[in-house]
Amino acid sequence: MLILTLIPNIIQFYNYKSYEKHDWISGVISAQGNIVEVSDCEFKDNFYDINKNMILADGWDKINESERETADTFFPDSLSIKWFSYNEQKFYNGVFTLPYEKIVEKALDMGIKNDYTSNKILHFIAEVQPKGKVAVWIQKFNKDNTDLKFKIGTYQAKEIKGTWHIFDDRSETDTISNINIAQKVALVLEQHRYKLDIKLPNGYSLRDSSFDLFNQKICFFNQSKWKDTIFNFLPQGFDLTWGKGNKNFRAGFCFYENEVLKAFRKEYTTKESSQAEELILELIVNDNNDEIKVILRNTKTNAEIIFKDKCKSQFDRSIIQIR
Repeated sequence: MLILTLIPNIIQFYNYKSYEKHDWISGVISAQGNIVEVSDCEFKDNFYDINKNMILADGWDKINESERETADTFFPDSLSIKWFSYNEQKFYNGVFTLPYEKIVEKALDMGIKNDYTSNKILHFIAEVQPKGKVAVWIQKFNKDNTDLKFKIGTYQAKEIKGTWHIFDDRSETDTISNINIAQKVALVLEQHRYKLDIKLPNGYSLRDSSFDLFNQKICFFNQSKWKDTIFNFLPQGFDLTWGKGNKNFRAGFCFYENEVLKAFRKEYTTKESSQAEELILELIVNDNNDEIKVILRNTKTNAEIIFKDKCKSQFDRSIIQIR
């Protein structure tokens, strides 16, 4: 009777293959210079979302990882991915079958074991490439922060007739309104050379601040670092901090998409290098430290355009005092 009981249990263990369960995490990157936004990247059995508002274009230097790792789960045998290409202005979708046995074999070669030793998490990475291609990699980090990578395969996604609503959150109720994709692309890709000029009340100096662009690049600077910097892409907003002694102030500002695009297109008339000397984006704080004015100034034509703050409501102050 004992033998009859053990045999089914052994067969069940073999079929279940619990020894092939691991902790792993997934993410997506884009080939260098291939500017994309990925709405979905689901390796089978990892149900945690990526950041669908993240723009990718920096290869392995910028990885959009799922919110959490998947614990004690079989490696994935499929990938579902959907994205928008800014360079091509196309939507793509792909559902691919992955070679499970090959993944298990290579993971073992890389030192991944289900023995609860340290550093046993395997990374599954989808690399979005131009013209709808997707490469799938596995990656393992070592204790010294070096990594091992292996390409599982390259696959071809299909172009689809998508809308920007693929990036909607689950709570979004408006799924049919027309979203201007051409404007989205222009805000990220268009180049307009300009300088930044920050004018503070007498005696005040700039503290740690940041300047955000629509392509999601961020420039960090302080009093000694912002001067003579030339920007090439459209500004999305900034976080400015300044002070004198124990008095410190902070201001945040967001540009309206239509307004900033129209203004730079109007004043930017040439791609010559001298243009950067002509266009200046001025951030001017008044003497009372209670108002900030943002102006695009064309020093050649003396034209100026004043921007409104998208983030400010009628009840909010532009500037707050901080400790």
